[in-house]
Amino acid sequence: MKLFKKASMVFLLCLLIATPVYASPAGGADQAFDNKIVKRVKTENIYDHVAYLSQVIGSRGAGTEGELETVDYLVDQFRSYGYKDVKVHEFTFPSGGKNITSYNVEAVKEPMKNHNKGQEIIVGAHHDSVPWGPGANDDASGTAALLELARVFADTPTDTTIKFVAFGAEEYGLWGSRRYAEEMTNQEVDKTVAMFQLDMVGSADAGDLVMFTANGEKNTVTDLGAAAGSRVSELVPYSELGRSDHVPFHNLGIPAALFIHTPLEPWYHTEDDLLKYISKEKLKDVSNIVGSAIYQIARKDTPALEKSQVAPVPVDYYYKEPEL
Repeated sequence: MKLFKKASMVFLLCLLIATPVYASPAGGADQAFDNKIVKRVKTENIYDHVAYLSQVIGSRGAGTEGELETVDYLVDQFRSYGYKDVKVHEFTFPSGGKNITSYNVEAVKEPMKNHNKGQEIIVGAHHDSVPWGPGANDDASGTAALLELARVFADTPTDTTIKFVAFGAEEYGLWGSRRYAEEMTNQEVDKTVAMFQLDMVGSADAGDLVMFTANGEKNTVTDLGAAAGSRVSELVPYSELGRSDHVPFHNLGIPAALFIHTPLEPWYHTEDDLLKYISKEKLKDVSNIVGSAIYQIARKDTPALEKSQVAPVPVDYYYKEPEL
């Protein structure tokens, strides 16, 4: 996860004027449609994935044996959930005067027959770590949440295509997500209504959850994330930050946002990014929020996204100055 800081007080004051999104009248996780996701998300599953990626495999730098083990693990997990359409996308990128080979791993959840709204969602995380550390939070946590959401949605009726993508070589400059975005057809871009990026979502020593967009403006993903947070957890603010895998999709005009806790933990990008600093509660909380936001788009008993209004009560959410 590579970060930069950009905020202005003028911008902050302007963006504090909130836009309503929609949540349940009572709040909490008492909505039947949210419970179809929240009650099925298993904390231990997510934690076990973090443990395997960060302790059994360990460092997962792009182009290493650790990455190859990770790719095999991801493919095995997706297939164990019943995904038949699992793809490994190989790509190369330049680094240190040579080309390095890395991989994106994708599992596609198809909509129900006769219930296809013709829209698509991308849910992403990066499976690589910095070469010198085990990357329990960065980003085994996001990859683990991605896997658990893929498991939950595998047998959930939807009217929307959901693409679960674990990107390689994020730490070297977003190469996996850049290559994936470059290969999208114009039709695929037009059909993609949202991109959710999970990056560093489990550290006990990081701050609160924030949704970051590349331009600091609200979009479909932040609207859905704020609404879902108000229903199943608490309201999630938004802010401005690039340098994660949401950026290439934003550059294509796709609504995209990064979900991450800030300020960052002290062991960010160090060899001490270890499992013992991971919070099970944070892993579950983010998975609940993102899973509920995805389901608001994808559940088969709602209209297409542009017409969807799941609950009637408006909720305001606000801009938060980045703290890194």
